[in-house]
Formats: sequence, structure tokens, C-alpha cells
Amino acid sequence: MPSGRCEAAAKPPHGPVLLLGAAIVRPARSVHHPAAGANKPADRLSKLLVTTVEHDDVLLSRPAAGVDPELLALPAPARGRRLATLTLMAACAAAALAMLASLRADVAYFFADDRAQAVGEAVDLDPRALSPNTYVTLEGTPMASTRVTYERVLGDRFAVFPLAGQRRVLVQVPADDGFENRASARREFSGRLVTVGQLGSRFGAVERTFERMDVPVSSETYVLLADEPPGSYVWALLLAALCALVVLLDVFLLLRWFRPIRLESTEPLR
Repeated sequence: MPSGRCEAAAKPPHGPVLLLGAAIVRPARSVHHPAAGANKPADRLSKLLVTTVEHDDVLLSRPAAGVDPELLALPAPARGRRLATLTLMAACAAAALAMLASLRADVAYFFADDRAQAVGEAVDLDPRALSPNTYVTLEGTPMASTRVTYERVLGDRFAVFPLAGQRRVLVQVPADDGFENRASARREFSGRLVTVGQLGSRFGAVERTFERMDVPVSSETYVLLADEPPGSYVWALLLAALCALVVLLDVFLLLRWFRPIRLESTEPLR
């Protein structure tokens, strides 16, 4: 055989052969001998967990297309603050709904007929012919001896008194400066006709005062809120619109908060 040439007669049975000069060098092979108990279920489970963790790391390290990595890197909001925010939003929505329910009669009166309905003299009045939450005109003589004056939270003062000859209808007028002289000389009152039950707790102190004066007052007793036409209740419409806006905004934010986020990736996972 000439020097510098070496030909392999056949492929060795144990793998490839490297030719180096005139010597045959076989690559080193590492033989792995499984340790005792390598095929136990615990070892197979450990290998599966390691493979799963490595696969998850690959998925998390490659964000979906269109997602800002810096946004994903921001810390998640604290659970306590999130719960407090949701609770506050739900409480605001519930309070707004309760306010809407209490404003139903006021809003309905705003859309009532602005022409006062004459119901006649108080002494000839038939309570069964009256309709609450309407704009009416009533005639009668005020009884100053059984007048009750009260003040609301915002500072407005009002005077309430019955008309002579009956106990079925009370009249409320603003108690501003000089109202005593005007009320005593006045016989015609126009305004909103409601019941004591519709006025609720804000009229409770007046009702108890009349009872101590031996003037019978019940939830079915009518009260004429003088000088309050339907147009003066525009505040009720605006407040109801604000409450409805709060409810809609809270519902929209709550639905958006709990809406699942869909991440669409155009890059195939490998």
C-alpha cells in the first residue's frame, strides 16, 4: 500500500471512522449506565415536570403578536385594592339605583300638565276625587292657630297648616320673610298635590307635631305643596339623568373588568 494513502476496506460496525495519516481512530463513545431505580415512577415524573417547566418558559418568553412586553412586565394589581375598587363601584351603582327609585314621582310630576286643575273649596272637597302627584288649585282659609313651621337640611323653611272647615288637606308654603301676612290674606293655593306617605320621613316631625295639637294626620292625608309647578322640578330630571349615567358607567366598567382577554398570536409555537 503506498505511503500517505489509506483506504478502508469496509465500514466498521461500530460507527464512523476518522482517517488520520495511516492510523484508524474511532470516536470516543460515552456509555450511560442507568443507576439503580432510574425507571422508578418518581424519576419519570421529575423528568416530565422538568420538560413541562422548560416548555412553559419558552411560551412565556415569547409574547403574542401585538402585545407590549413592557406592559406584560408590569406587576399585577394588589388583590385587596382590586376588591375594594369593585366593592366601591357596586356600592355606587346600588346607591344610584336607589336614588332613581326615589325620584320616580318627582320626574313624573315634571312631565305632568302645567295647567292647574281647579278642585274647588276645601270645605266641599271630596278626597276620593283627588289624584296625587298632580298640579291643582285649592281654595280655603288658612288656620294660623294650627300652623307648624319646620326647616329642611339645606336651610329652607316651610309652614304647614290646614284649611278651615276640614282636616283632609294640608297646605305647605315657603316660610320666608313676611309669609305670615301673605298667608293670612291668601285664599287660593296652587301647587303639587301629594300624600303624607309620599313625602316619607322628611315629613315625620311635622306629622308628630300635628298629633300633639290634636290634628289627625295619616299617610293618606293630602298635602298641597304651594307654589311648586311642574316646571320647578327640572332638578329632579337632571339628578335622575346623573344617577342613570353613574349606573351605566359602573356596569360598563364592571363588564369590561371581568371580560376575558384574548391573545391572538400569528407566530406558531415550537
